[in-house]
Amino acid sequence: MKTFLFVIAAFIAPSVASAQCEHCVANAQAAEGAKVECADSTLAAYFEIQKALANDDFAASKALAAALNENASSQSCAIDGKDCCDAIKSSTSTIAEAKDVGVAREAFKTLSGALIARLDEQGGSETPVYKMHCPMAFGNTGGTWLQDSPDLRNPYYGAMMLKCGMQQAVYGQE
Repeated sequence: MKTFLFVIAAFIAPSVASAQCEHCVANAQAAEGAKVECADSTLAAYFEIQKALANDDFAASKALAAALNENASSQSCAIDGKDCCDAIKSSTSTIAEAKDVGVAREAFKTLSGALIARLDEQGGSETPVYKMHCPMAFGNTGGTWLQDSPDLRNPYYGAMMLKCGMQQAVYGQE
């Protein structure tokens, strides 16, 4: 069953993320709605990686990150001189090539930071996005991530401490 889900996830992620950065470039002069659509397609792929790490599914997280990385373009998505696409490509590449789940989780923290910065700068998404934080992650330095559900599922600890953390904010909520 896990293999079946892994195969499905590997095919879904590219279609979800395929328009992310290229869409931003093509619509740089378009209405605010284009920014939201771009962010939402990237977030959809990100949420799949977050869920895989929370479920301790290292293989799926690697495959999903590879798919997101393949579809990322460093041509745009810049906000105030910061190029989020570079951070997305770097962190997803690290996750995809990680030899252990600890390395993948550290790279996921970087990926989370880039997407949180994008949401802080550009605003919310069409659906609510929940910003979560676990103060115990990474040797008590803490780790923040995004979820598509308020049901806390910690990607930094997985089953060991699945519910460790708290909601810090909600983006895209009127």
